[in-house]
Amino acid sequence: MSYSDLEYEIFSRQFILQNFNEENLLKINKAKIAIVGLGGIGCPLAQYLVSSCAKNLVFFDGDIIEKSNLARQILYTLEDVGKYKTLVAKEKLLKTNPNCNITAYSQYLKKENLNLLLESDIIIDTSDDWHTSKLINKFCLQNSLKYIFSSAINYNIQICLFDNIKNHVCLNCLFPNEEDVDLARCETIGISSICAGVAGLVTAQKTINTLLNIKDENNILTLINTSDFSINNIKIKNNVNCVLNNS
Repeated sequence: MSYSDLEYEIFSRQFILQNFNEENLLKINKAKIAIVGLGGIGCPLAQYLVSSCAKNLVFFDGDIIEKSNLARQILYTLEDVGKYKTLVAKEKLLKTNPNCNITAYSQYLKKENLNLLLESDIIIDTSDDWHTSKLINKFCLQNSLKYIFSSAINYNIQICLFDNIKNHVCLNCLFPNEEDVDLARCETIGISSICAGVAGLVTAQKTINTLLNIKDENNILTLINTSDFSINNIKIKNNVNCVLNNS
């Protein structure tokens, strides 16, 4: 087991849990997790993955930190304004566990650099950008990579894991629209800081559930309204009209 004495001390309360046995700890230790977007969802997601013993993380985000980010992007402070999100996040997370292996790309994910995702065991999309989400979805589908789509706006959360190994079910089956012109945005209708935080925590738990086979999260769309805390889990099926059916 490649956890240090320091890590055993840091995570001692978790190592007591039944799900964190030696076999499962090895799975978490080896898993390479890519996070696209280190905003309101990506920040708590990354924090709680590291706090759950994940050690191999890859970050993609070309944004620099702005004051308007601070209310919900909890890895950053006023001192970080003007710096790249990926670099600050890496620095902060290594203070929780200095033995983490974090690769930080201060760039947006595009067709030209998608291949950097190939070695990942699971790709988590918190980009809040429809073009990027559709790009990642198609890439993961074509390369049989696990893909988690996580989105939050106003008080509403949408999270879904697509396994991309068995029968065809993908983000495009669920949301076939190609353009995002009419989609609501956080900067126009707002977002609750707590909503973004809950989305990050639930996405982290779904990731751990998937890595450890605790629960089958495949093709289940989780919808959460944080204003009344209603939660719905909907099983997603193949859309026969999906343009990616034969890709």
